[in-house]
Amino acid sequence: MSANSVTCSINSIEYYNQDTRRILLDVPPENDISFRAGQYLQMVLPHKKCPFSIANSPHLKNQIELHIRPTPDSEDSTAIEELLDNAREIEIEAPLGDCFMTSPPDNTLILVAASTGITQMKSIIEYLEPDGFKHPVHLYWGVVCDRDLYLASLCESWESKHSNFHFVPVVSEPDTSPNWAGRTGLVGVEALNDFEDVSDVTVYVSGGPGMVYATLDAFVERGMPQAGMHSDIFSFAPRPKS
Repeated sequence: MSANSVTCSINSIEYYNQDTRRILLDVPPENDISFRAGQYLQMVLPHKKCPFSIANSPHLKNQIELHIRPTPDSEDSTAIEELLDNAREIEIEAPLGDCFMTSPPDNTLILVAASTGITQMKSIIEYLEPDGFKHPVHLYWGVVCDRDLYLASLCESWESKHSNFHFVPVVSEPDTSPNWAGRTGLVGVEALNDFEDVSDVTVYVSGGPGMVYATLDAFVERGMPQAGMHSDIFSFAPRPKS
């Protein structure tokens, strides 16, 4: 599956919270960017391409959903925010990424997301949901403070509709969230703490390289085969070979 360069019109932009935007792009009917659940695209800027996970299921045809929040002190982020404020269309390259899902796993699925990494998991969950969750699905979403849980209501709705779906939000800096009564700590650690046996699980992780590799090491040490974990980081930022 090769990536295509496509100019998409901006259908709508709305804010989830104080800084995270939901962008809907309309894909021209003559362009085929058929993607798989969990893949990403690159937004084409004048001098750079910036990756963003696709937030919707492949079931949604001719439309792409993105979640974008600004990154402090980032020139790329400033350029993207200016583009979103002023443009009517955006050039993208898609689909990209080899961390995706084409069929439900036949064992327990553990999804671990940091910050806006929740978008990749949303695509996977919405892809699986129409057929139900025959095996347990556990979603762990780690954020710095509780106000960053901009999709909490959606995640809770999946949990209320499906007995096999479980949602655990985790706040890493509880001092920022004085009213938070939920789980705290590192999201990968909290996920692992809930399982005595990880020898037969499928794990997808979305986050920065440090978080992803720390989660991989911890799960492998507890008995998970290394092939049981999937992340774009493994190809995007591979570890140096010893």
